[in-house]
Amino acid sequence: MTQQRTIKALAPVQCPEHPFARVLVLFMSLAVFALLICALNFVFRELYMDVFITQTALDKVVVKDEYIDIWMVGLRYDAKLAYYLMLPGIVVSLLGALGPAFFRLCLKIIGVWVTLSAAWLMASTCANIHVLGATGLPLNAAQVDLFFNAPFANLAAYSSSYPIFFDTVMTLFVTGLFLGLWHRLTTIFSTSGLWSHVNMINWLICLCCFFGLVWTSAQTSITSMDPLTAAQAKISKIPMVNYIVMNAPMSIHYSDSHAMLGDTAK
Repeated sequence: MTQQRTIKALAPVQCPEHPFARVLVLFMSLAVFALLICALNFVFRELYMDVFITQTALDKVVVKDEYIDIWMVGLRYDAKLAYYLMLPGIVVSLLGALGPAFFRLCLKIIGVWVTLSAAWLMASTCANIHVLGATGLPLNAAQVDLFFNAPFANLAAYSSSYPIFFDTVMTLFVTGLFLGLWHRLTTIFSTSGLWSHVNMINWLICLCCFFGLVWTSAQTSITSMDPLTAAQAKISKIPMVNYIVMNAPMSIHYSDSHAMLGDTAK
């Protein structure tokens, strides 16, 4: 009889027997989620730089140090966003200790949250690129509120000026890809031999690593000697350089800082 082999990445997420191990697997899924958020924003920031700097006259005046600052400071905003998005999942993950049924329910809830978060990140990034290109200013909270007051009417109005269909297709594609990567990497963690036997030392190391990631991502006065604020996005005398430091959701969150970032005095 031929033995069938299952590829780890294609296998379903396994439910460990030990309650503590179940919670840790869910925590690891959130760690994967956070890292994918940072990776996706890395790609988006490269797109911002290509569209608004390297393909424009700004490429001749932006210095090398400012390019480096865009990446380094931008990563801090990405980590902060990942921190905010992980918090609901941490609470949900604790319920996984109650039993296998709760573990599977928690996994589904986190999966829905991952999908919604990725879709929001992609949609807000597309909108931010269009707004930056049209007005020279980033997307703000007031514009988002105005859109959601009458979303279908606004979509119909914007469809003549912006590639709404293309943005929708790209949002669905990137969201699906994001969810697939998250699920496959979570599967690899869950099928690891680490959860097969009780090993509290290794499990505690995993727990410390996860909360170390959360602690580092928080970027507050408690967790950092240099707490992250909106002012830290002002790395240049050129407003556009400052505008693309933040990812789209954080730019919306810090809408009140746009005037300060647009000030040409560094």
